[in-house]
Amino acid sequence: MVDIIVITSPKEHPAEVGQIHDLFSLGLECLHIRKPKWSQSKVEALLKDIDPRYHKFIVLHGHYKLAIKYKLKGVHLHRRHRSPKWKNRLKRMLLKLRHPGMIFTTTFNSLESLRDNRQSFDYVFLSSVFNSHAYYHKDEEAGINMLRSIVSKSTCPVYALGGVSTEKLPTVEAAGFKGAGLSSAVWKNFDQQSKQLSSLIHAA
Repeated sequence: MVDIIVITSPKEHPAEVGQIHDLFSLGLECLHIRKPKWSQSKVEALLKDIDPRYHKFIVLHGHYKLAIKYKLKGVHLHRRHRSPKWKNRLKRMLLKLRHPGMIFTTTFNSLESLRDNRQSFDYVFLSSVFNSHAYYHKDEEAGINMLRSIVSKSTCPVYALGGVSTEKLPTVEAAGFKGAGLSSAVWKNFDQQSKQLSSLIHAA
């Protein structure tokens, strides 16, 4: 089965820290903290509230210095930071030399940008796979074949993102993805479907 990565909601939730702890206790091995409108101090406050033993499973979107300070799993690069400009490449190389265990990930928003990528990342997301403007539709075998043909040629492992739910995991696997990134499917149903959430995490 495919691997599961959970991505935080961009919004603030009073029970979020407890829910994050629950996810890790269920066996989650990778959480992306994505809070695009949060200040660095607010993201740091969240990290301080999370049990330090789980920091090694966290990938941070933005505020990259905090990933070093709290010895996180890695950083997720925004488009402007992943460009092949020599300054960006040098910064990543130095980070790798100083922190060899740190991983680098990013998101591609189109099949074309994924296809044309020649940079090395530990893994990447392909966004909007199942959203309204998706590449795949339920009864279109050609859509799966198109995804598979590009995903299989990627220089990095690729995770499906956008509209992914437990029902779509077989399609994610059929299209050749390494795994799936889950966000709203987790947070909208957290209290009501904890058993299903556990099965999502352990589906791999």
